This record gives sequence, structure tokens and C-alpha cells, in this order.
Amino acid sequence: MNSDIFEDIEQDNNPSFYGNQSFLSDGKNKSNGNAKDNSFNNSIINDEYDDQISSKNYRNMDLVNNSLGLSNKIRNFLHDDNLSIDVISSERLMNSSIIVYSIEISIDSSNSIIVKRRYSEFKSFRDNLLKLFPTLIIPPIPEKHTIFNYLINSINNSKESTIIETRKRNFKVFLIDLIFNSNPILKDCPLLHKFLDPNYELCWNNAINEPPLSLLPNNLLLANPVNPTDQNGLYSLLPIVNGFEFNSQIDNLHSLKKINDDLHKLNDQINLFKIKEEDDNLKILNNSSISNTNNEFISFKDIPIELISYEIIFHQNIKILNELNKLNNKSIKNYKSVINNLIELGGNLNNFSLQIHELSDLNNHSNFNNQLSSLIEKFGSTIDLNFLNFESFVISNLIPNWQEPINQLIQYYSTALQLIKFYKFKLIQFKLLFKLKFNKIQDLMTFNNNYQNHIKLNDLKNLNINSPSINDAIKRIELKQKKLSTNSRSLNSKKSWYGLFGGNKSSFILPDDDTFQQYNSHQNNQLQSKDTYNNYTSPTSSPQKPIPKPDPLADLPPNDLSNQFLYKIHQIEKELTKLDQLINLVNKDMIDLTDHLKSTFSSFSTSMEKKWLTIMLEFIRSGKDLFSENLANWNDLKAFIDN
Repeated sequence: MNSDIFEDIEQDNNPSFYGNQSFLSDGKNKSNGNAKDNSFNNSIINDEYDDQISSKNYRNMDLVNNSLGLSNKIRNFLHDDNLSIDVISSERLMNSSIIVYSIEISIDSSNSIIVKRRYSEFKSFRDNLLKLFPTLIIPPIPEKHTIFNYLINSINNSKESTIIETRKRNFKVFLIDLIFNSNPILKDCPLLHKFLDPNYELCWNNAINEPPLSLLPNNLLLANPVNPTDQNGLYSLLPIVNGFEFNSQIDNLHSLKKINDDLHKLNDQINLFKIKEEDDNLKILNNSSISNTNNEFISFKDIPIELISYEIIFHQNIKILNELNKLNNKSIKNYKSVINNLIELGGNLNNFSLQIHELSDLNNHSNFNNQLSSLIEKFGSTIDLNFLNFESFVISNLIPNWQEPINQLIQYYSTALQLIKFYKFKLIQFKLLFKLKFNKIQDLMTFNNNYQNHIKLNDLKNLNINSPSINDAIKRIELKQKKLSTNSRSLNSKKSWYGLFGGNKSSFILPDDDTFQQYNSHQNNQLQSKDTYNNYTSPTSSPQKPIPKPDPLADLPPNDLSNQFLYKIHQIEKELTKLDQLINLVNKDMIDLTDHLKSTFSSFSTSMEKKWLTIMLEFIRSGKDLFSENLANWNDLKAFIDN
């Protein structure tokens, strides 16, 4: 197949570019006759083909311009003060059980955009926003129903319609909170623009496989916590903490207070290593000291008391709101029970009124019976009016303006705890790096001591002291040295540290600085050139091998024990250098992450207070209206009786 046919598709995978390819039918089979006629027909066909190509190019340019114009229109809409958002309708797809919800964003009645989204797309959109902005609280959406509830609701049409209406309201609240009441940076998120773009209506998978989502790693612990799309290659070397699931609300980790105590112990261990080094006066290869790497990056030493307090407050609020939710469920049942009793009472009063009216013809006191019948009928009508008021209060106010917002508050606080859980895992990752470094330092000290003992042993042998006891000691030490030299894993091999954290690369070794420079350079080229990306990731092309730094000990004889000690010390030194880079990186990230979370939770607490105040005032107002209307009905009945 000619690749030129799909030339326009390769420019962008925006679905609006997939235009009509009718020009493929060039009609060449229409020509039949002699060679001269064929030549003439071919000339005509070529002219028609050129016209079709030209027409196609104009058509595709229109598609591109329309797509770009719509994207700019959505962006302008989101920053307009007159923007209104609504979920205007829902419908079931033909021959399917899938429900889609129509979203309308508009500036006025004549300037609007409508896009249809299903529940799974709302969920995918929110989940990916959480990954793109792990320091922000994304508004919640309705929780997904279990299979059992789905089967029950599919049988009961009334329940299914109730769920659909509930989701419509919650999706509207989600979009309003996301655009108007959240961090302003979300308005400029390309994923939000694509979610509201009708061009991506039938191919949402394209949107979640394009940048910026395509730049995210599979595990957010291997990303910059403040800017997850950061392409720094060092992040790929960070340890993965087992049990981390970003979208899970289950948190089996200790509280921030307990983790903060562990962090203090870590700082004590760091100081202990520095003191031990000073006492031992340990100098390693290239005359560099272990403590040199400990002075500049140990700046994150304590979890702010604000974050510890926020975690406690969030858990307390969730507990209180869950108890309130239980009371709400009981209240709704009681209201519905009152409504049923009022319906039954109103019906009985109306029937009683009719019976008295029928008896009026058989009784001489017909006027009295008619008045009594009218009075009972008025009483029944008042009961009916009150029942309608209660029913309207439950359906229009109690459930959508009280019960559902309480559930949303619980989801909000659960989302905040998800951010704290992510923060905890980053703290554990931070401690793991130090644990690894301590082990490496201990190995370095051990090899350095063995190396010094080996040098002293050679000095003793060179003295040629004729002493049986000293000679026996030398032989014992030599025997130990031989055993050490025969153990290839202790000196000649490079021990992998990747497996310590659950990795599967048994031969993983920390790369040198040149490797990272080449990797980062390649990542930048990857973002700028699609061809570079294809050459790098294609399974048929050979990967580019980084040029390692020249090893100053590479030419040493491998069988010489002294050189083996020096070689191993040199390798550990290089790993410590790379570990210092990782620790410096994570240390800076922890400081930035802490500051961002403090800012996020501060504004979040203020926002929740406003939401709670608004919910309470609306509930009180609607309750006051209910009882005012009921009181007016009873006053009308009283006036009727008095007259």
C-alpha cells in the first residue's frame, strides 16, 4: 500500500483528520479498448486523480482548521466569565446498555458546544487527572456500582432511572468544581480540552495515549511528584515500594506521626555514620570522604506538623460524615414513611367524605352532613398538600442538596488521604535510598579494612621475621585471603541493588553520568522528533549503547588480590556517587512535594468549610420553606373551619 495515502494521518492522530478516502477509487477499470484509447483514458484519469488529490488537501486543511478552531474555542470558553456548564440529558445507545451523558458548555444561548461522554470516560478522565496532578485534589465522581447492584438495577427500571438522574447531577457538580472551584492550572490541561472536544467523542483512547499522558511512567513513584511528565532519566532508577497502588484508597501504612519518628531515627543514623567515619578516619579511593556526600542534601529532616494535623483531621471528618450519612439514610426512610402515611390518611379522609355525602340523602340533617363532608374533604386535601410538600422536599432537596453533597464530602476527604498516602510512599522510598547507601558504605568500609589488612600482611611477609608464631599467623591470614579471592561474587562481580526493591533485573548496575546525559539528551530528542522515537523503540532496530566512562582500574590484573580490592572499592564508590545523585533528587522532590501539599490542603480546608456552610444553609432554607408551606396549608384549613 502506498504510504502517501496516509500522509495526512501521520501528522496528528486527532480523529478529525480521518477524512473521506474516496479518492482511492480511481476508476482505472473503466478503460477498455486499444492502446491509444487506454493512453488517452489514463491521461484523463491522472488529471481526475490530481484534481481529487487537490480537493482532498483543501478538505483536510479545512478539517485541520476546524479542529484547531474548536480547540481554541474550548480554551476561550474555559476562561470566559460567562461560562456555564450543564449535563443536559442522558440517552441509551442503540442496541446497547451503555448510557451516555450530554455535556453542554456555553457562553450564551447561541454559542455552545455539546459532547457526549459515558461513565467509564468520566472515570478514566478523573483517574488520569490524578496522575497528572498528584499534588492537587480532583473533585469526585459517583462511585461505580457493583455487579450485584448493576443486576438489580437492570431489573428495576425505576431504580435505574434514579441512578441515571443522580449521576447527571453529580457529573455536573464534578465539572463545575473542576473548572470553577479547583486550581486554575486545570483549566489549561490538554486532557480537559480533549474531554470537552466533540472530535474525541468516539475515540477517547486516542486522547489518553497522547501527550501528556504518554509521558507518564507506569509507576508514579518513578516520576517527579510535582511534575510527573518530567523526563529526567534518574527517576527510572528509583526503588519501587511494594504495595503501592495510586488509585486505591486502602492505606495500610503507619500514620505520618509514626513515619516522622522513623525519619528522626534516620537522621540519627546519618549522624552516627558521620561520627563513625570521623573516628575511624576512613579515607577511600581518590581521597574522598564518606561524609562529603552527607553535607549538602540532608535538608529534609522533618514532616511539618501541619501535614500531620491534616491527616488526623481528615480521618476525623470522614468518621463524622459517615455517622451523619447513616443518620441521613434513617431520616430519608422516616420521611418516606411519613409520606406513605399521609397518602393513606388523605385517601381515607376523601373516601370518608364521600360516604358522608352519600348518607346526606337518607338523613334529615342534610345541611349538617354536607358541611361535615366538606370539612373532611378539606382536611383530606390539606393532608394531600402536605404529602406533596414532603415528597417534593425529599426528592428535590433532601437527597440532591443534602445526602449527595455529604457523600461528595466523604469522597473529597478520601481523595485528600490518597495524596497523603502517596506522600507516605515517597517518604518510604526516601528512606530506602538511605538504607541502601548505608549498606554500600558498610561494604566500602569492610573492603577498605580488608585492603589495609592485605597491605599490612604483605609488609609483614617482606620483613622475613623468623618467628614461628608470626609465621603461623601469616599463614592463617593468607588462607583467609585465598578463600576471599576464590569467592568471585565478593570481589570480581558487581552486586545488583535493583533486586533489593522487588526489581526483576538481576544484572542491573547503576549507570555512569555519561549514560544519564545521553539518556536525557535522547529523551529531549524523542519529544521533538517522531523518527528519533521510532528508531529508539523499534524492536527491529539495535539499541544505542551508551559510551561508558574510561575505567582507571580496567587494565589491572584481575588475579592480583590487591587490584581486586581496589577494583571493588572503585565500583562501590561509583555506586555511592550515583546514589548521592538519587538522594539529592528525591530530597529536593520531598521539599517541593511537602510545600505543594501544605498549600493544597490549606486551600482545600477553606473550600470544604465553604461547601459545608453552603450545604447547611441550603438545607435549613429548604426545611424552612417546607414547614412554612405546611403551616400555610394548616392556616387555610383553620380559616375554613372558622368560617
